[in-house]
Amino acid sequence: MSISPSARSASPAFRVLGRGAAVLGVAALALLGLQPAAQARPTEPVARATGQAAAHSAPSAQARATAPGTTPGLEPVCDTPAEGRAACYALRATGQPPLLRLSASATPAGFGPKDIQSAYSLPADGGAGQTIAIVDAYDNPNAEADLAVYRAQYGLPPCTTANGCFRKVDQRGGTSYPQPSEAWVGEIALDLDMVSAAAPGARILLVETDNDGLENLAAGVDEAVALGAKYVSNSYGRLGDFSTDLATYGASYDHPGVAVVAASGDNKYGVSFPSTLPTVTAVGGTTLTADPGTARGWSETVWARDNYGPGSGCARNQAKPAFQEDAGCTGRSVADVSAVADNVAVYLSYGVHGTGWQRYGGTSAATPVIAALYALAGPPRPGTYPNAYPYAAGGAGLNDVTTGSNGTCDAAYLCTGGPGYDGPTGLGTPAGLAAFRSGPHGTLSGTVKDSATGKPVAHATVGSGLDVATTDAQGAYTLDLPAGTVKDLTVKAFGYTAAAPATFTIADGQSLTRDVALAPIPREHVRGKVTDGSGHGWPLYAQVAVAGSPEAPVWTDPETGAYRLDLPQGAEYTLEVTSSLPGYRPGGGQVDVGRRKVTADFALTADPDAATAVGYTLERQGRTETFDSTTGAPQGWTVVNAPGTDSGWEFDDPIQRGNLTGGSGAFAVAESDNGPIGPHQDSQLISPVLDFSAGQSAELSFKTEYGYNPNNQQMSVDVTTDGGATWTSAWVSPQSSDSVQNRTLHVGLGAFAGHKAVQVRFRFVANWGYHWAIDDVYIATRTLLPAPGGLTVGTVRDANTGAGLVGATVTDLKNPGTTATTTATPDDPAVGDGFYTLFAAGPGSHTLSATASGHSAATERATVHADRVTRTDLALGVGRVTATPDTISGTVAQGRHTSVRLRLANTGTGAVTVRLAQPSGTGWLTTGVSQVTLEPGRRTTVTVVLDSASSDVTGPGDYRTEIALTGDTPYAISPVPVTLHVTAAHGHGA
Repeated sequence: MSISPSARSASPAFRVLGRGAAVLGVAALALLGLQPAAQARPTEPVARATGQAAAHSAPSAQARATAPGTTPGLEPVCDTPAEGRAACYALRATGQPPLLRLSASATPAGFGPKDIQSAYSLPADGGAGQTIAIVDAYDNPNAEADLAVYRAQYGLPPCTTANGCFRKVDQRGGTSYPQPSEAWVGEIALDLDMVSAAAPGARILLVETDNDGLENLAAGVDEAVALGAKYVSNSYGRLGDFSTDLATYGASYDHPGVAVVAASGDNKYGVSFPSTLPTVTAVGGTTLTADPGTARGWSETVWARDNYGPGSGCARNQAKPAFQEDAGCTGRSVADVSAVADNVAVYLSYGVHGTGWQRYGGTSAATPVIAALYALAGPPRPGTYPNAYPYAAGGAGLNDVTTGSNGTCDAAYLCTGGPGYDGPTGLGTPAGLAAFRSGPHGTLSGTVKDSATGKPVAHATVGSGLDVATTDAQGAYTLDLPAGTVKDLTVKAFGYTAAAPATFTIADGQSLTRDVALAPIPREHVRGKVTDGSGHGWPLYAQVAVAGSPEAPVWTDPETGAYRLDLPQGAEYTLEVTSSLPGYRPGGGQVDVGRRKVTADFALTADPDAATAVGYTLERQGRTETFDSTTGAPQGWTVVNAPGTDSGWEFDDPIQRGNLTGGSGAFAVAESDNGPIGPHQDSQLISPVLDFSAGQSAELSFKTEYGYNPNNQQMSVDVTTDGGATWTSAWVSPQSSDSVQNRTLHVGLGAFAGHKAVQVRFRFVANWGYHWAIDDVYIATRTLLPAPGGLTVGTVRDANTGAGLVGATVTDLKNPGTTATTTATPDDPAVGDGFYTLFAAGPGSHTLSATASGHSAATERATVHADRVTRTDLALGVGRVTATPDTISGTVAQGRHTSVRLRLANTGTGAVTVRLAQPSGTGWLTTGVSQVTLEPGRRTTVTVVLDSASSDVTGPGDYRTEIALTGDTPYAISPVPVTLHVTAAHGHGA
């Protein structure tokens, strides 16, 4: 069935009702000493009980919520755990739009592998021959597939089951994976991506435990070690430090010769098990910021965002390790080391939060990075505890984090960053690998220069094997190396011929110097244009970057879309193109640069899912199924029940529960545990065949109500393009028990656009489950259609100074509802601040108006051409006032007066109203006027009278005040100081 064009977005079917949910967690019932009845319907929410063992409470869900109108913040992936269980420490940025697809050349938001490798001086391909284990609870069915997307996007080598790089096991080493978890799937994705970012060449072992019980997670660590892992990452914990922890779980985290790494938590000051154990490397968190002005190129402070920050403190119930010497804690101090804990890029496609590219954070991000550091540094010495290695390094190979705080505490260093050891960041963050390896080492340092000019070469890499350093802006580097023979030390930089490999010997504690000169490679021009590729074809103002290049990107000309790059000859480069105009998908491609000029044009596509590109209207073509018939499935829809299904999807409300989906009339429902309905279901409600071939994207929305327990019920929305031979999940039920009414769910189907035969199914699988009701299922294609008109671009400037005005409003007076706000352009020196882009509907003559606070409005006429760009700059007049003289004084005998002329001039380009004011108690000064208005270039004179007969003059002496001058101008007007010198009266008139 082809989707009918008659049903459009204006239809009443597009009403979206408010959301509401009643939630009952199984874990919460267990905390209260209750077990959920196998056939009980979910009830209203109950408060979670908190075990008395927890020393600190995590913020409530309400406290963690972002207030309306504020900048999106962070939200925990996992809820507060029940007693005897752990929470994952992953945090997800809120308010992120779905982004399942990116062009191969695009860079996701958030820190990626190159950022992490650069910040911590890591090799780009390290980890070969090492296996890093990740222990997490529950299953992520898409773990390997999502990992493949992440690694492909960043150009990392594939890590798959087929090539032996990736292995997923249950906590017993088998393949009987546990149930999926809507919460822990995000943690698993974060851990896999961070290990890949820091150690792309390492093998990854994912151990999925039966659930989040502490005993199962501990068993997972044991299994990881039994399977040969020398590095085990644990991004979870339970708040508090108890005397029973070591005896109950300690043996599972005590493996000499294995780096067992654990997150310190995200709840600010306070400790968390298992990072409290003396055999574990406890990992804190930092906020990482690119800082080109520093030698390192990065800076870090204690991570603190919203209500979150790294855990730290004193675990008094645990013995203090011999390597810790801080005096403010008699027990185990937390943390040991730290790494980035905010704004990292992660890819997740599974579950309700599986919207693709997202930004994550928490000490869950830092922990797998540190586990990877140990792997890069090489196998630990047998019989040793790797958490002691950073302490033995004496500060070598570490970036000391000295600023920031995660709370208040008695021993200030346990909650505040400072020189040397502190609780939130430990000894610091990695600066290469020296602090994470055992054995003696030396230091190599020097400078890298351009052999032709003698100028320093920044961002050059100096390294041997896994040990890599990057030069700073002065071309300087410092590299820690293991003592002994250093083989094949290489020096490379973008745009230069690599130096010949060098081999030398370095002794323990020795410092060597090696300066290197690199020969520059001749360059060739790469030119082209960036344009709209969705119908208008107009030039786009866009950024063009070279993947892997430390050099700044270039920008296109906003009027023509033209750009030019000069790239070293003899190589192939990936260009990444990002539109400055919102609503376009990133683009790019490969260019092969030889000895001739290269032309590379790029057309960027307007994103139909975002539907924010100016000059386009969104057309939806679809239909709504309201399930009005109670005798069977609607025309074209089918119900398919697996053998053994007692009952499937029905349309006559068999137990008369009523339509609670938010729809009206009849609806579709699958029942499981209410008589006379039987308890076993595997039922599919399948849509007619839909034609998505003409759509740029597609969408699904439906109203729903359900009762749900993940232990005995699964719900999913799946899509097929091959007649049901294969199905792809587009939405799956949550992991926790839930009861939902009057909720409208929106599911993106963009991955299936372009297919001619698409079907959607609602699948209900239950064994003594509850029920699932749906209504008003809307399926449609999404297509952006170009609207007649063109773009106008330009800058709005101050007419006095020529400086760009940021925040000015540009309005098309022909279409007053069409406005644009001017922005700053700090990264593009060719285009000044105050830049705007405005879509003018309809070709022809348009009048543009610009306004800004404190400035006079200005208008300019623009001739708009269809599908083209017209440049229209505007200058806003503004008054600028001078006062002459700049001081006033007068001498009179007591009882007399004098006058002085104050000249006010407007030297600016706009009218200005000047207000004159003076402090109270200065009645001896009068100006005669309180304000004057001056047109541009005009002046006026104000007579200032100084009268010693005023009651405010009490006798001979000096009286001082000032005339305050203010006006409707952004320029300050200096006040005019006034002095009246009063002498004794001599009987002479004034």
